[in-house]
Formats: sequence, C-alpha cells, structure tokens
Amino acid sequence: MSLHLRYAAISDRGVVRQGNQDSVFAGAHFIAVADGMGGMAAGDLASAIVINTVARLDVPPPSDSVVDELADAVADANRAIRRCVADDPQKEGMGTTLTALWFDGEWFNLVHIGDSRAYRMREGGFEQITVDDTYVQMLVDEGRITAEEAEVHPQRSLLLRALGASEVEPAFQTIKGVPGDRLLLCSDGLSGPVSDSDIARTLQTAASPQEAAESLVQQALDAGAPDNVTVLIADVVTEHPGEQRQIIGGAAADARLAESDTAVLRAVKDQEEAADEDGEAADEESGAKGRGKGRVWRTVLACLIVIVLAAGGGAWWIRTQYFVGVSDAGNISLFRGLPFEVAGYRAAWIEVDSGRSAEDAVDSVEADLEAGMTADGREDAEDDLAELIDPASDNDNLDPLCTTAGGDAESVPAASKDCRDD
Repeated sequence: MSLHLRYAAISDRGVVRQGNQDSVFAGAHFIAVADGMGGMAAGDLASAIVINTVARLDVPPPSDSVVDELADAVADANRAIRRCVADDPQKEGMGTTLTALWFDGEWFNLVHIGDSRAYRMREGGFEQITVDDTYVQMLVDEGRITAEEAEVHPQRSLLLRALGASEVEPAFQTIKGVPGDRLLLCSDGLSGPVSDSDIARTLQTAASPQEAAESLVQQALDAGAPDNVTVLIADVVTEHPGEQRQIIGGAAADARLAESDTAVLRAVKDQEEAADEDGEAADEESGAKGRGKGRVWRTVLACLIVIVLAAGGGAWWIRTQYFVGVSDAGNISLFRGLPFEVAGYRAAWIEVDSGRSAEDAVDSVEADLEAGMTADGREDAEDDLAELIDPASDNDNLDPLCTTAGGDAESVPAASKDCRDD
C-alpha cells in the first residue's frame, strides 16, 4: 500500500527579527526546513540556496542508492554556499541548518544537520527523531548537564555543524511511515520558546496539519518569538490529498526564479542538443555551414538564458556551473560560469589554465572545447580537464606530443608553444 502526505507549512519572522532567514519546501515526496544564519542578511540567502537546490528531490526516490543521491544533493547545496562565499568574502560565516525527509510512499529517508528538528507523533507517543548538532547537546550526551539544564543554557544556540562549512557530515536515518503518523519539522524558533510537552499536546489534539501549524506558530509568538518561527507538519495518510508543492519563508522570493531558471535551462539544454544534431547532419552535407548554424543557435539561446537569469537575479546560479573550454591565451582551461558570450559579455571566470594549447586536441575535441564542455560540478570538470591534458592517459583526445630524435617523448613545458610548429 502506497502512502501519501497531507501537509501544511507556516513561516513567521517572529516578534524580534526584522527579516526571515528560515526557508521551507513541502512537496508530495520531499519536505524540508532550513534555518539560515550569518550577517549581512546572508542567512536567508544560504537557506534559499539550500532549499532551492534540494527541492529537485521532490520526485519518487530511486529503488536503490537513495542515501547517496540525498547526500549528493546536500553536498551540491553546500558547494553552492561555499562558492557564494568565495565570490563575496564578506559573506564568510553564512550557513544554514537542514532537516529534510524524502518519502517513497512507505519509507522516509531523513537527512539532518544543525538544530532544526524533526518530531513524530504515533499512536499518542511523541518523540524527537533528530539530535541537535549543538554544544549543549554534546554536553548532555557526555552527561555534563541535564536535558532540563540544556533548555536554559546560555550557549544553547551554539551550533557545532551546519551547511556552509568547508566540510559537512549530515546525519542520515531511514524511518518507516505508518498511517496516522504526524511528523513535525521546525526551526529552533519553535522548539526554543515552546516546550516539547506543549508541542506534543498540540500535535495530539489538532484536527489537521493546518490547525496544528497555526496553533504552534501562535504559541511561539505568544512566548515572545525571539527568532524566526517555522513549522511544517505532515500527516501520513492512505488517500492522496492532492496538495501542491510549497516554498515559503526566506526562499519564497527566489522560488519563482528557481523554477523558471530550471525550466529555461532545461529548454536550453534540449535545444542545444537538437541544434548540435542538426549541426552534425549539416556538417556532413556542407561542412562549415552546419557549424555556423550551431553557433547561431547558441548565440540565440545564450541571449535567452542570460536575459532570464539577469532579470531574475540568478547570478548566483551561474557561479555554480563549470565547464572546460579555451582561454584567451588559447589553452585548455577550467571555467566557472556558462560557455556563452553575449554582446561582448562572457558569463564565465577562468579557474584553472592548464597551459596546454587547445590546438593540441584532435579536431572534434577542439570544436567541443571552443563550444564549452559542460560538467556536473567542479569535480567532474577537473576530471575532464585532467583526462584531456594528461599525456599518460592513453586517450585519443589529443594529438601525440612531439618526440625527440631518440624517440622519447619530449617534456613540453606548460606554457610552451606547440612544438609541432618547429
């Protein structure tokens, strides 16, 4: 029997805070809460980046490698935050928690880092199913303070782990869903001012997820709500409720952008593939004429994507992309950005110049380099670059290095000219 989720989500900036740095995603297969942190309003950016990155998981999970795919999505989100910090060092220190559940109709796959929490109410029993990544929780685990003392400890909000760090180690769990279960994901803006006993009583008595969410948020506000308050409640039910996905809180302003960018980028990819196929067919008939058509398509599509991204403020997304191409010096290089140039503007920044001339590549690969060889993240781009420039890789992408009269391969300095010209 396949189960479903009936959910409701509310995010409130609270009584004290001027903005909302919490972000929420709720969908049929994936629900998540992220609580951003960091100065210069960067916390809302961090939580928005993470929520908009992991929202791609709102599809039925695969039958295997679920944890690997979940971990990959979280790692991608963390890299996006780190790249944002690298581009603007003043945002150093920004980060976010993440507590999320990926549901396959029977099992929940949970990922957790930080102090946003997941609770479960089942047949009257109430339990917290995540462990806070905080200093006071460590003290509790070590027996140095009690759980009651932790609730009033002056450093109770001090996180030990969060997304945005150079290295992250989320916790993963697998939890079986049972009809009648009521799940709560929340930021510490709820779990701080509202006691577990009050949370449990509300989950037990509220007739619907919406009623429970509204009651819990109001209790936090009545208690002073010194932080943003975010509540996501999901009931496990047997009948499909038909809700639509939601993105709210700090990520809400970026939700339409993220979805439109994704749609445009998917369309661009499809159009590029079609254009490349048309170009190859035309090349067989008329050589350079087909390549010219491909360049026209790329120019038109580049205009489209740059206009959409620029108009929507999606520059941060551009900086999460990588490709291998040709530098101004004519060398095979790794770039961050997009392999397009529109009206004299190139939305790409060189990361690594190998010093190896693109003219060393065979004709087909050289053409691909000129167009830009896109990759799924920096690591894949670095692997592609290494494979291209490594003379010991025994690949057919590059013409052989020049040889000496004795027949041994001549060591070609990274910045030297093409020795075939001698």
